[in-house]
Amino acid sequence: MGRIAPTQARACFVSVKSGWIAAMASPVHASSLGWRLAPAVEVRRGVTRSGVRGRGLPAIEAKRSAKKRQERKLDKRDDVRDLHRLVEERKDALEAAATFRAEPPAPPENPKEASERIERRLVTFRAALEKVGETKRNAQESDAWDPTRGYKPFEDVQDAVFDLDRRKTEVYEAYLEKAIALLCLAKNEPPVSLDTFDWIYEKNGARDGNNARTLSFMLAALCKHNVASGMVLVLKVAVECGVVGGIDKNIGKKAIAALSDLNEMGLLDEGEPEVLQAVKEAIEASA
Repeated sequence: MGRIAPTQARACFVSVKSGWIAAMASPVHASSLGWRLAPAVEVRRGVTRSGVRGRGLPAIEAKRSAKKRQERKLDKRDDVRDLHRLVEERKDALEAAATFRAEPPAPPENPKEASERIERRLVTFRAALEKVGETKRNAQESDAWDPTRGYKPFEDVQDAVFDLDRRKTEVYEAYLEKAIALLCLAKNEPPVSLDTFDWIYEKNGARDGNNARTLSFMLAALCKHNVASGMVLVLKVAVECGVVGGIDKNIGKKAIAALSDLNEMGLLDEGEPEVLQAVKEAIEASA
């Protein structure tokens, strides 16, 4: 077999993380090759990753130039700055949301108008509930449905759930507005909105800590003027929002005692004894 001239072919084995790559150079003059564009390399003989010496073959290690290293360092620095900026923006947004106070709507003129407002908001709530069910069914029937991820990738489902929660809060606010309308009627005073008791509209309803605290103020005023139906409405919101434990204990005991006496005499309206029982059970469960 004849000898192959070096200018006709050359071969070398290059050691990289992914394994061995055989690179063959064509028999063209070196000045026309693309090797000029390759990064600088350092050739050394040593132990391979498997622990066996390279049997005389050179191990080639790629080195970044100083310029590349500086660019990478600057990129990382920019990423850290962007992260800090996003954290600060989120912090500012949370602080703004915490201090936000929506303009209260006009209060109902009387208990009758308050009841009509409740009915309208219940209709809107039921429509929002149906919308959630519809969007969830569409999501499950779509090609993108993945049971392991659930509804998170579907923005229309998230929007429908958010709207449902908002409509539910509006229903609870309508209940409380009727309670205050009954109180104003008993006191022979003009109607007032819930912000009179420091309630904040459009802020997660009674599940908000501040709003849950105001339920005690409303309940105390209703107890003072013996407005039984108003007390029941406030307690109904507390039960459904899971904040019965947040009501002042003395005020709660006084309201429950008054309603229990009326219940024994059969003076509570339809549905009100069930609310009273639910309050008692919630208090026992939290004890």
